[in-house]
Amino acid sequence: MNERRSLHPLYIAYGFLSVIKGLLPLIIIMLLRGVNWDKVLQWYWIAGAAGLFALMLVLSYLQWKRFGFWLENDRIVIRSGLLFREEKTIYYSRIHSVNVEQPLIQRLLRTAQLKIETPGGGQKSDGILHVLSVAEANRIKEQLRAHAEGTAATTATASAGARRELADPNGDAAETREEALLLDDALLSDEAGEKTSATTSSEGQVRQLQTPAGSNGALRQAEDSVRLDTGQLFKAAATSLNFGLAIAFIGGLYSFADDFLELLLPDGFFEHLIEDTQSLMSSVLFIVGIAVFVILFAWVLSIGLFILKFSGFTMGRAGQQVSISYGLLEKKSYVFDPKNVQAVIINESILRQWIGFAEVRLQIVSSDKQEQLMLHPFVAFRDIDSLLARFVPGMRVFDPKELSAAPAKALLYYLRVPYIIAVMISAACIGFFGVAGIWSVFLFPLVYAWRKSCHRAAGGLLKEGQLTLRHRLLHRTTYLVRRPRIVALKAKSTAAQRRKGLSSVAVHALGSGTAFGVTCLDRNQVEEVWQWYSRHPAAKEEKRNS
Repeated sequence: MNERRSLHPLYIAYGFLSVIKGLLPLIIIMLLRGVNWDKVLQWYWIAGAAGLFALMLVLSYLQWKRFGFWLENDRIVIRSGLLFREEKTIYYSRIHSVNVEQPLIQRLLRTAQLKIETPGGGQKSDGILHVLSVAEANRIKEQLRAHAEGTAATTATASAGARRELADPNGDAAETREEALLLDDALLSDEAGEKTSATTSSEGQVRQLQTPAGSNGALRQAEDSVRLDTGQLFKAAATSLNFGLAIAFIGGLYSFADDFLELLLPDGFFEHLIEDTQSLMSSVLFIVGIAVFVILFAWVLSIGLFILKFSGFTMGRAGQQVSISYGLLEKKSYVFDPKNVQAVIINESILRQWIGFAEVRLQIVSSDKQEQLMLHPFVAFRDIDSLLARFVPGMRVFDPKELSAAPAKALLYYLRVPYIIAVMISAACIGFFGVAGIWSVFLFPLVYAWRKSCHRAAGGLLKEGQLTLRHRLLHRTTYLVRRPRIVALKAKSTAAQRRKGLSSVAVHALGSGTAFGVTCLDRNQVEEVWQWYSRHPAAKEEKRNS
């Protein structure tokens, strides 16, 4: 076993500050509500606070002393626990990504935390080193990356031998390669890559290992890099239209600041404000004004949050690994192998679609099933294919005109449920507001335009061993996934849809918490996808005869 390593001594302060951070809202509320300092400054309160402070420091010290980790030849071992000892063993071959992050406390302490993600992890990362110096975190990340590359080279050589043993004596090499894909998760990149011999691939990986990582384990110089300048960052923020993030932020801020507002503002402030505003304008104008204000405020807030999150965005590739870093207040850094990418998600907001730009996210195995790693927050749609070729080889973006669109007869199924909801809302508005509520009938053309755009965006394409699906809710989303990465595929249709030749399809990739689906495509296209995924015997026989 190699030498035992410990966390940075500032872990002691980290444990204490973590407790204070959790109690901070309660402390602020108590201070604003007023504190009787004559009672608080009594000796027993001071002694109790000092004792609690000392206890937290002692516990943090003991946790730091009991935490250790070892980097062995084929695994990393992490031992921790004060009362109950816990040991985690993570093999390098199972590591999908290594992330270096700097949350708020780590930024204050000028340290970093390192997260190790593997497939099949739970709600938290499989391995977390909470407090390391930034240099040490980068060194460990580089060491894990080098170990992973060495394991990948060994696996590639073994897999190449397995493929040669599986060679079909009758010469059906294409089908043999297709079946061999199931044997090697490390080489499930793309069918186009299979045309290159496994031996050549392995030699290339070995050559990558001969590049030194530096005497101090520093990050190697990226062979290919992409940066987001200030102008691009602002354009990306202004066109992101991430109202969901803004609304969640406003809701959390309001729930946190509700008690503060009651203390700082006079009683009935908001009620008087609404009454005075309504007396100066009609109810309809008041509602429209409120809606416009909320939308503008959410838009400005989404711009600010986007800039804070993705400021300093940098992406680079060195050898087999891709590194991505961004963040102003909370610095994040990710390192992953492109072979571990499960799916590619391309999002186009309405504004970005008009100007021909999009954001590209990756679905990788992570403790957070809903998390999608940002590959590029603002890239021209026409350049996405070349971007993927550089950083995620094996994934392709085909011409959108090649996608098979949803049939015209499917429009009814896109309209009916939203129209029923619109009728209910309109009836409620007319019943509540009277004549003024008639304005709610404008919901119908808006709903029609929205659902028509959803219908026009729906489509799918099966080409070169890759399934491409596209749909729209508000943003237009394109989903790229290859067969080996699909955990489950679901095709469904009602009796009425079957009579009209319609069917819906949904795919679930490894590491994703939800499935991605498209409603009411042509049934023949969905059946083709189903046979491609299930490898139906009839499909195999047809393939042999062709």
